[in-house]
Amino acid sequence: MFDSNSLQKRLPYYQQILESIKDSIFKGKFKPGDRLYEAQIAKQYGISRSPVRETIKVLINEGLLVSDDKSQISVYKPALEDVMEIYECRIALETAAVALTAERATIEQIKELEKNLEDTAIAVNTENLEMIVACNANFHNLTLQYSGNNRLIKLVESLNSLIYYYRVLNMQGQNRPETVLKGHTEIFQAIKEKNPQKAASLLKVHTLEDLENLIRIIKGSE
Repeated sequence: MFDSNSLQKRLPYYQQILESIKDSIFKGKFKPGDRLYEAQIAKQYGISRSPVRETIKVLINEGLLVSDDKSQISVYKPALEDVMEIYECRIALETAAVALTAERATIEQIKELEKNLEDTAIAVNTENLEMIVACNANFHNLTLQYSGNNRLIKLVESLNSLIYYYRVLNMQGQNRPETVLKGHTEIFQAIKEKNPQKAASLLKVHTLEDLENLIRIIKGSE
């Protein structure tokens, strides 16, 4: 169920368990709807249930775990309503951010975005799915950070766990990695041209394509 290696003492136990469970969810070891048991996790790590309980609360707050009316814990199963709401937020916030980035990005920041595209292309060519997802997340994080708007950044960061989870799921489908890279390349060109309106428009199109694909995935699993 979990990595049986002993916990590293340099980090709080709950933080290590937190990252371990997240990793298991993102990599598909824990499937949507799978039950998790506090006692079993504590036994696996050889620790008390207190840090496990703390971890579960954090993951519930982030949306990756859910607790039913019987206090049974399970992995979040994406629902269409949730997905639509998250993507509506993303489109509103990230288009505003990328427009600001197109206005404000420095030469060094543009080079960093270009490096991300190079890394993504390598990941696509080598079919390294984990790296593709990481590069995808990093591209969007950079376009957000370079906006320089801390309130926008905090609003998007509050959704980060579910956004990342959706990105993992969204790699399913024909030519998805290539589609993601193409979208990012077009957005990057608009940023490089310092064209805020074009950058925002392209990011909206790119995000709506992601949404349409994710809806197909969810409907196909019902």
